[in-house]
Amino acid sequence: MTNPDVLLAMTEAEIGREIIRLVPHWYEAQYGPEQYTIPVGGHTARFCNHCRLTPNLRTFLSRICARTKALPLEHFVNMPGLIDVLLESFAIEWLRMHSPTTDWVRFIKYLESLARRTHENQPVTLNLIIRQGQGLGDLTRPRIQKFFDRLASSAFSYLAVDSDLRLIEYGEVEWSQVKAAHSYKFHPEFLHPIHSVMDETDLSAHLTTGGDLIIMSKAGLLATRRNRKWKIYDVRTFKNSLAYCLGSHYVGANLFEVVFDLSFRRQGSLLIYDPDHLVADHILNTESIIGGYHLRKTQDSTGVLRGTEVAGTTGGPEASYLPETGQSMIVDSIADTSIGRRAGSLRRKRRLIEMSGVDGAVVFDDDNLLAVGALIRSHPNVGNHLGARVTAARSAYLWGGRPIKVSSDGDVAIYFKSRNGDNECDAAMNFL
Repeated sequence: MTNPDVLLAMTEAEIGREIIRLVPHWYEAQYGPEQYTIPVGGHTARFCNHCRLTPNLRTFLSRICARTKALPLEHFVNMPGLIDVLLESFAIEWLRMHSPTTDWVRFIKYLESLARRTHENQPVTLNLIIRQGQGLGDLTRPRIQKFFDRLASSAFSYLAVDSDLRLIEYGEVEWSQVKAAHSYKFHPEFLHPIHSVMDETDLSAHLTTGGDLIIMSKAGLLATRRNRKWKIYDVRTFKNSLAYCLGSHYVGANLFEVVFDLSFRRQGSLLIYDPDHLVADHILNTESIIGGYHLRKTQDSTGVLRGTEVAGTTGGPEASYLPETGQSMIVDSIADTSIGRRAGSLRRKRRLIEMSGVDGAVVFDDDNLLAVGALIRSHPNVGNHLGARVTAARSAYLWGGRPIKVSSDGDVAIYFKSRNGDNECDAAMNFL
């Protein structure tokens, strides 16, 4: 049996780690720009943040610390599931800070019950807009819910409700109401139609086919829950953290919603920002290379298309001839995919999301896609990792790239250098 004191210390450390993971841009590292602590019994959980905490996050952290100082730790030792209950209470606290009049406990219980329902063997999904005013009826009544199981389930329909889950409107988003964004957004692309009809005072709650819960305001994401694990978002801080990890404000801003779409689609992907072309030299399958190179279709004397001439900027002056590939065939269509030049410069997000589903990595610099479906040579110091995607992401980081790894179950990790003055260390930021 484990010594009770050792078990208590392990539980305190686990609680601290889980609280830090509640906020995606809080991370554990030896060095970091800003450092904070959370007391848990006799343990002090230390974490870093890329900038000073915003007023909302300072208030949130102070409320967390006030509670963790007096936790009944003996209950957590005997019932490990209480950690999830604690994290949910903190997520509700964060939501109350943004909308104190909304009965968040009731909303979450309602959406949790829907996540366990099916209709015609399909999971029940729902888009709610929480709007000021007073509605009629009570959506939580079982007899009424049976009628609503297949309503407000598409990307273009919703139920507008008041803060007590009474119906105000069964609404539809018109095509004319969906406006193209002229700058970056702080919500996933697939929620943009609903976001387009929200007022500044509205909030929305979404239950996805995967059972995920997403809550957002007009300003952007507020909280998500996946597999009973909550994440809370201070969106502008989170966007700045992405920029810190990737070394580019524009890349961080432009990839914000792309990464969330990939995650919620449960689409495993690997995106590698390679501004100095350090990873491009370690791509094993040269047929995946499309950007940063001169490509020209070649024909034989009869006019039959034979292949693509590739003169690489990193592969030497010699031109080689490769068989016709899917990458070479779409090179002209994706020439305007610029991710790092300015906020909003990524105009073809849906195509980037689709290309990210191709086996291998999408490698890009500020102006162009460099490769799609790239296989990255393993770095000699990568060590043993679980899965090819993790190994590829870690290798890309060690070669000098800035990778974003999306696993097939939706988890996202970014590998980066965390710095404090002249000191630096390897670190990872995990979100979703």
